[in-house]
Formats: sequence, C-alpha cells, structure tokens
Amino acid sequence: MTKPLAGVRADHNYSYSKLEAVAAYVRQQLKFSPDQAIDPLQLFEDLHELSITSNGKAIPLRGGVIALENSEGYTRYDHERHVIEILASETTYHWLEQRHPRAGYFVAHELGHCVLHTDQLVRLAQLPTNQQAAFHRGREGHRAYQDTEWQANAFASALLMPARGIVTLEQQFGQVTVPLLARQFGVSQEAANYRLALYASRKNELLG
Repeated sequence: MTKPLAGVRADHNYSYSKLEAVAAYVRQQLKFSPDQAIDPLQLFEDLHELSITSNGKAIPLRGGVIALENSEGYTRYDHERHVIEILASETTYHWLEQRHPRAGYFVAHELGHCVLHTDQLVRLAQLPTNQQAAFHRGREGHRAYQDTEWQANAFASALLMPARGIVTLEQQFGQVTVPLLARQFGVSQEAANYRLALYASRKNELLG
C-alpha cells in the first residue's frame, strides 16, 4: 500500500534526478566526496557556515536545540533575525552525539526543507500564528513529486547515500548489499534498503 503524502504542495516539482543533482551540489559545498559518510553532528554544528539564496538575498542557516515532546524537531524561518533554523529536540541532539542513524536522517531531511522550500518557510513565518495551520489545509490532490515531505525525504536519501557513491562501492566490491551501504554511509538498514531498491530501478536516471 502506498503511504499517504505527509506534506503540502511545494512551489516547485522535483524529480529523482533533479533532487540527486541538488544533493550532489550541497555535498560539494560541504566538501564531502560521493563515497564519504556525512558526520551528522558536524553538519548540524556547522550549519552557520551555510546560507540559502532567496529572491537574490542570502539567508544564513543556524542549528539549535529546543525542549520538545513528541517531535524530533523542525525547521523555521526567523523573520526578526533573518535566519533559517533547524531546531532539534534534546533527544535528537543526544542521538546526534551518539551518531544514531535516525538523527542523521533528521538533519538531512530538514536541510532538504531549507534548500528546497526556502520561500515557503519565509511565507509561513510571515503569517499570524493563528493562520499558520490554515496554510497546511486545502492542498490535497497533489502528486508525490510535488509534496514537500516526499521531496525532503528523497533529498535526504540522495545526500546521505549518493548514487555516485554507490557506483564507487560497486567498483570496489562488485555487489552492494544493504548492510554494506548502511555501514559505509552510517544510515539505518531501513534507509539503506529503500535507497538500494531505488538505485536498482532508477540507476541511469539518478546518475544523469
């Protein structure tokens, strides 16, 4: 059964190949090679070194820790400070310190929102608090590639496990298994399994 879409309609459509290209560019900016595992704690702590361009203006990124219950964290635009913040719960940050795969996926996913949905984050922050919930209503009927959560998930997968990095593993080991992929990139077995299945079915598309 196909999972229901969890996000809202994004401003822009993104295919797997486009998201792969965006993730590759971000990796390049972060100075990680395609076959290198990203240190999620380092990425989170170094967010202040990154910025996103929106309407010709650079918006700095920041990371922070916040007391939250029943949530790993979220991303928001701070209108007064003109920054986009990825806010992790105390539990999520503890997981980052322990290199827990779930925490790494959280940072990659939220960075996807920063990169892909900048203008929407800015617009949402400018709405009065009592109107922000309405921003997420009445947007049913869009396809997966138009969905903000689907896009952020696909971006995170491409960022953490680049297709070109998988090619390198194929050249080294002949066959890439789920345990090998999970170990190489520090991700969960579940994430590695999903990525490897996608790679097998869309290899040419992902590699451009």
